[in-house]
Amino acid sequence: MRFSGLNSRSKSINRRTILKGLAALGAAGGDLATFAEALAQSSSEEVSQLTVLIQGGPVADTINNVALPIFKSQYPGVGIQLEVSANAAAYPKMLAQRNNPVISGGMFNDLFSARGSIDKMWAPINTDFMPNAKRVPKDLLLPGGEGVTFQQTPFGIMYNPDRVAPPTSWTDLWNPKYEGRVAMWDAYFDAYAMAAVASGKSASVEEGIKAWEPYRKNIGVWSTSPIAEEDLVHRGEVWLAPHWGAWCEQARLQGKRVAFAFPREGATLWSNQLQSCAGFSPKVTELVQRYLNVWLSDECQAAWLKNALISPAIGSLAIPPELQTNAAVISAADAGKRLIRLDARQVATKFAATKALIERTLKS
Repeated sequence: MRFSGLNSRSKSINRRTILKGLAALGAAGGDLATFAEALAQSSSEEVSQLTVLIQGGPVADTINNVALPIFKSQYPGVGIQLEVSANAAAYPKMLAQRNNPVISGGMFNDLFSARGSIDKMWAPINTDFMPNAKRVPKDLLLPGGEGVTFQQTPFGIMYNPDRVAPPTSWTDLWNPKYEGRVAMWDAYFDAYAMAAVASGKSASVEEGIKAWEPYRKNIGVWSTSPIAEEDLVHRGEVWLAPHWGAWCEQARLQGKRVAFAFPREGATLWSNQLQSCAGFSPKVTELVQRYLNVWLSDECQAAWLKNALISPAIGSLAIPPELQTNAAVISAADAGKRLIRLDARQVATKFAATKALIERTLKS
């Protein structure tokens, strides 16, 4: 991120460039860290660039084509540098750079939003800067965490309609005729919680893993990428896979032979959060929150719904008639009531132990 207004000759000086210069002059590591923190907190009158973390694909298309022109019309002097990366790759770097932060805000899923809350990575949201946050229903917000939900979709079952009938229950994944034809995740746990629900228990990930044990032969592939999983189902290498409604629909619109089912026991709520990162000057924090506020505008929310089948987070945006029967689309008002939300902080805290339990119970 670039800061200007430090003095009349420093308007184009990058904070990282300053730090590299100090390092070249022999400044000690502790001095550099202290100076980096002071510079991040400096009260610049002008901010020439914000660095914002986003996902790629149709999510990025709306940010570039809809959000950016709106923000630029309001703040023509502020550039936006988009950092396209998955949370799993970006967050460890952000954590390592927390004393000299680069990314000032962006989109983070429930798990990494919770991890950031635990690690104290987020700045509080000021609704004076982000007034559209008031339009998000309270039961759609991440419990006990900072940030604001701005995208959501049900997590249910993706299937190949040429190979299987539409699944109606999470227990359909256990059908003996699907041995080796189901893809599962060992780093995303919602399907296990729903397996527990389908077994008559609460939405417990641990209970769901145990419920899957007698049917472990049905797991033919362990997924590591949503796109790769969509391709596997499309080609018929696996026939069913727990999956995100919006991503399944995006694959279908690309011509892949996939469809989405909302099981009778329910689906879980996946969401993306807007987060403003700590460690920046008040002016940077204000501007990044004003920029993220645009992502909650009617224009952006409607574009994500139309072009990517990502369900809106603002309660006032109605689902158009042609999408009201689509199982992957749900209104903000209904999502908080109909979808099951896992405790993201608990998932984040027990992540390593849960992965180990999957390894022992289902993969070894």
